[in-house]
Amino acid sequence: MKIVIKQIRLGFLVLLVTLSNKNFAQGDGARMLLWGPTGATGLIPKWMHLNQNITPANILVNGADLTINAFPVTLIHNFNLGGNFAQIMLNAVPGNVSGTLNAAALSNLNLPSTIDVSSGGFADGFIGFKYGLINQPALNVKEYVAYQHKTFSMMGYFRTWYSGSYDRNKAMNLGSNRFTFELGFPMNIHLSKDPKRVTWLEVYPSVQMYTTNSDPTFITRARETKQKPLFAIENHLTHNFTEKFWAGADLRYQYGGALEYDGVKQDNKINALGGGATVGYQIIPPLGINMSYAGVFSNPSNVDANMFKITAVFTYVNLKKLK
Repeated sequence: MKIVIKQIRLGFLVLLVTLSNKNFAQGDGARMLLWGPTGATGLIPKWMHLNQNITPANILVNGADLTINAFPVTLIHNFNLGGNFAQIMLNAVPGNVSGTLNAAALSNLNLPSTIDVSSGGFADGFIGFKYGLINQPALNVKEYVAYQHKTFSMMGYFRTWYSGSYDRNKAMNLGSNRFTFELGFPMNIHLSKDPKRVTWLEVYPSVQMYTTNSDPTFITRARETKQKPLFAIENHLTHNFTEKFWAGADLRYQYGGALEYDGVKQDNKINALGGGATVGYQIIPPLGINMSYAGVFSNPSNVDANMFKITAVFTYVNLKKLK
């Protein structure tokens, strides 16, 4: 029994890196796109502090200087679906945004060149689903610990983002007043044999597609706004330096997402390469924490963004079912 309990504890160490979330233009984050054992339920609260010229609705606004504080919370559950790993997610994002906008970049209204903006409430949240497509079988915690990971595995990932707080009479909102549909295929590349010194490479190509905002904010003077699809590829290389401490490098490229006012394309396409670093520590088996810093270092489209993020991961598995 002691051997089984030790294995289960080690399983929790593995389990705690398998949960997911995404916010604004910063991606899911390191070790947030890995598959894991079934029967696990998790709660993932975060604090994100961002300074950028991209709105909470993921729209580039040239000349903007925005500060965003977001507190996303994601609830997840892993389960068996047809013999493969599956996960459902529910996310909500309270927060606030403040800063300045270049009014000339948004409309031809007779407004000062720079206007102050401030808004609070909820940013867009999502309902998500993952499904193991290649080398991701449905395994409980004990089976997952004993499993010899294949070098390559892949899942399908679909999310529907719903609008957060929105008021067309405000120049800036946390919510987008539309739906976003995201489809991607996270790939997990396992680069080590020692489960206590694990090395992972995560590669996540994705596309976001947006519905029409039929009641855009007054500052646009438009009847409707549309946004072109946004393509992204997110990469994380991480390594466990001890059984509990891990760190890694992050890289993300985005292209697209230009806005249209009543069919007229705006000059705000995103074309940016960014990255940063993440460190994580397993405090106790059911609780892990990690911190990330990221910025943009190649920005042909004049994207200006940096982020600091703290993530906690709480998990629960009914161990009685494993006896």
